[in-house]
Amino acid sequence: NVARLILGTQDMSSHEYSIIGHSRTVWGRHLGTVAAAIASLCSIVGVVGFKIAQELGLSETGQIILWPLTAVFIFPIAHLLFDRWVWKWSYIKPLLKIADLNGEWVCKGITMSSEPHKEWCGTVTISQTWEKIKIHQKTATSASHSISAALICEPRIGAKLMYSYQNEPRIGEPELAPHVGYCELLFNEDVERAEGDYFNNKGRTTFGRMTLSRK
Repeated sequence: NVARLILGTQDMSSHEYSIIGHSRTVWGRHLGTVAAAIASLCSIVGVVGFKIAQELGLSETGQIILWPLTAVFIFPIAHLLFDRWVWKWSYIKPLLKIADLNGEWVCKGITMSSEPHKEWCGTVTISQTWEKIKIHQKTATSASHSISAALICEPRIGAKLMYSYQNEPRIGEPELAPHVGYCELLFNEDVERAEGDYFNNKGRTTFGRMTLSRK
């Protein structure tokens, strides 16, 4: 459809995520209203421009063809801008109640399911738009990527990110096995640090804690 043609190919590795307390349906209607308003404005400008061209005699040198800009064509563009950039504007985010988690994070973890506890470190990369998100994590021994996610913004507390993931060990790590897991991270209000817990299952039954610091 028109929306997919204009929006282009999305990153297929990203997936949708739910935002507790935020309705994309409501904001979608707001975008539709804005698109209709822009379409009306463009129509007015087009009519005025056509009349001015006629008064200047430009219509005698050729016909002016006006392409009617309707909300059907404008909405995908407005959606693209909102999905990629507008939602992150400082005066828009408080209205949406969405934390911007984009970026690279230094991750420090501790596995608490064994004695002695084992410390580890890695890098977490979060790619996020208004509609989609992807959490990648790399350590010296394995890599994981999110499968599903949800985000809750709690006033005066921060943003809680909850996601399930799939982990694949690097070649040459015979003690590790592919597994799935679940993680909850609570980001502080300025979205510079996060703390949380993780739980692994189906291949590796371990659990522990991890902290993130924005690079």
